[in-house]
Amino acid sequence: MDTSPQPNTDDDTQQLPAGPPEEASNTHNEEAGDEAPVLARVVDETPDRIGSPFAATPSGKAVKQQKVIALQDLGPFQYTAMGGVVAAIMLLGFVIPALVWFPAGGCIIAALGCGVATLGLHSKFKRITTGVLISHTCLFLACFFSAST
Repeated sequence: MDTSPQPNTDDDTQQLPAGPPEEASNTHNEEAGDEAPVLARVVDETPDRIGSPFAATPSGKAVKQQKVIALQDLGPFQYTAMGGVVAAIMLLGFVIPALVWFPAGGCIIAALGCGVATLGLHSKFKRITTGVLISHTCLFLACFFSAST
């Protein structure tokens, strides 16, 4: 059962006495007293705001969402891949002299460089690693043909 006070139709239409505004407000305050129920009405029925209270009010236009570019979070493997890029670049310094003096060893070093460059493709330095991988592949083929003759 609902025991809350229900508004009476007579309470909704309260009439103020005619006359100057000062007299009307005084008369209304005297009539209100402590026994008069206080009725509240909802004036603003806007929906609750979702999000930051400091954000600007949307203008009504739909804002075009940009694509989210996310890098894979590979954890410790991410740093291993970046180390693979550095190792592949360093191995270039060893495979080039090996091409001239010891082509069979150059094949081994170039193959190792291809392996670590492939590992480095998982890092954020994909373009650099792709160039180094192509360089190691070409040097491997050059060392192979130089060692076979």
